[in-house]
This record gives sequence, C-alpha cells and structure tokens, in this order.
Amino acid sequence: MKHRYQFSTQAIHTGGSEHISATPIYQAATVDGVYLRSGNPTIDVLETRITALEGGKSAIATSSGTSAISQTLVSLLSAGDRIVCHQTIYTWTREILNTYLTKFGVEVVYIDMRDLGQLQQALQSPTRLVYFEPVCNPTVDIIDAESVIRMTQTVGATAIVDNTFLTPYHLCPLELGADIVIHSATKYLCGHGDTLAGIIVCRTQELGQQMAHVRNACGGVLSPQNAFLILRGLKTLPIRMALHSANAQIVAEYLDEHPLVTQVNYPGLPSAAGYEIARRMIKNGFGGMINFEVSSEQVQNRFLDRVQLCKPWVSLGDAQSLVVAENLGGLLSGGHDRIRMSVGLEAVEDIIADLDQALV
Repeated sequence: MKHRYQFSTQAIHTGGSEHISATPIYQAATVDGVYLRSGNPTIDVLETRITALEGGKSAIATSSGTSAISQTLVSLLSAGDRIVCHQTIYTWTREILNTYLTKFGVEVVYIDMRDLGQLQQALQSPTRLVYFEPVCNPTVDIIDAESVIRMTQTVGATAIVDNTFLTPYHLCPLELGADIVIHSATKYLCGHGDTLAGIIVCRTQELGQQMAHVRNACGGVLSPQNAFLILRGLKTLPIRMALHSANAQIVAEYLDEHPLVTQVNYPGLPSAAGYEIARRMIKNGFGGMINFEVSSEQVQNRFLDRVQLCKPWVSLGDAQSLVVAENLGGLLSGGHDRIRMSVGLEAVEDIIADLDQALV
C-alpha cells in the first residue's frame, strides 16, 4: 500500500515536480491552444495541492475570494431558487446576495445558525443552498458545522462553507459532508499580505467541472504569478497556523482580563459562546482571529490611534497583526465598540505590549 503523506508534507510537495525546487511561473495567455481561463500549469499545481489539503476531488483557483464566492453562487443559483445563510457573513458576500442575486429572482433568507431550530424551520421550505462560515467574519461566532451540514444533506440542499478563517489545517468541511469549500486565499493560504486569490474546492468532479465552466465564462481566473505566491504560502501554512493559533490564545486570555475590555470572542476561551462546539470541531488549536468589545467608542478610537506594531488595516491572515473596527468604512457589520483582530506571527510578548500601551 502506498504511503500517505501527512498534511505538512502535502502542503510542500503535492502536485509539484520531482526535478525542480519551485513551481515555474508559466506566464502565458494560452496553453495548449486555449486561453489561460481554461488552465495553466502553475495554476494546476495550486489546484491539485489545495484539493489534497481539503480532501476534495477538484479545485478551481480564482482572481480573489469575492470572485470565488460570486462564481460559486452564480453557477448554482437560478431565478426562483432559495439560499439560507447565517445572519453574520462577510460583508461583500452579503452584498453579492442582496444587491445582485436578488435582482435575478433569488430568495435570500438570513437566520441565526447558532440556533439549529431556526435552521430546521428555514429548511422546511424548498432550499437550493445553505451558506455559512464555521467561524464568522467579523464576530468570530462559532457555528456547529457538522450539524448544519447534516441538516442540509437531509433536505437535499447543497452546503457551501467559507473556510477562510480556519483553513484545512484547523477544519476540513468536506470531511463533514460539505459540497463546496471556499477560501479567500488572500488571507491565511497566502499568509504574507502580498496577493489576491480565491479557491473553490469541490466534493465531486461534477461540481468542479461546473465551477471551471463558470470561471471560463466569467473570466475570474487567477494569474500565474499569484498562483506561485499562494503555492509559496502553502509550504509554510502548518507552522504559520500553529503560531497564529498559539499567539491568539495568549492574546485572547490577556484581553479577557483587561479592565477596558468588556467581552472577548475567541473559540479557545472557555467563556466564549460555542466553546464546546469549537473543541469538538476545530483541530490543532483554535485559529488566529479574535473579536473583542471595549468599554466605549472613545476607548476604541484611542486604541486604533495608538497601536504601533498592530496595524489598523483591513484584511487578515497576514504575518503581521492587524486590527480593525467593525464599522470601518461600512465594510464590517457590528457595533461601534468592537474590534476584530488578526493575531500575527510576531513575538507574543511584543503583541501584548502594543495592546497594553494602546488600551488606555
């Protein structure tokens, strides 16, 4: 029997050549007589590798995370279809649903999937898709992915999971029965804050072919250069995620004790709602994302003005720590006193020192 490589080995080697240390960048508009939209050797390696890491049958790389989301939804939804979503999802996912898909006759229903009774009620009406994030952006709420997917399967709907926050290092939704997993590869899969990319991983070859067709038709293809950068990021994904998670646990415990912090959402805190679900669902730690509430808007504003090491920028999953107010520019939904933090790879003592001088 052939030896099966472990996750960290697959992250480095799967799909690559035995004869060269790095995947070449095939910077070409056409390959084998067809456009880059239909395939490229550099992109093929990335798709093969992430398919293995997520435990899928096929993957499609796209130009950004929002491209992956929009192409998936456009491919699967038709006029008259119904999609059930958790009430808290990435703002631009909500924008795609509310502004564009409803215009074409798609019914969008938002519920609190932390309450499985609400999901059961919603699924009593014919439903085409169920869409959620196991760890929600930006609130870091925990959704019981296994239960949601099982209930989705029961009614014959398609389960789509945005796994950006956790990556396959912490969770493989396809193993729980999800049909499609989406990533903004811009975030942890890249890990260096230097490129945009999206990934769609499918449980079946048929779904993969469907996603490839819509990418070819809509043109949201990843560039070979960006595919190369994501491949570079995947090589260090396991060690990066381990340190993100370890640092975040310590930072969350620090914030939980701070007098100006009134509430902390982190899956690894016993005080967090959904902690027992997270313990059962998430492997290898609890990820690098924290959401916390401070005592007033004034404290929040001072904090964002004073942070030095932690950058007050959007995005997440970078090597450097990032903090953002949930209401910043209307991009994130939430109260005026909440902050989303992407804990980076810096020495955790330095991260805490920066938070300490900023929380005054």
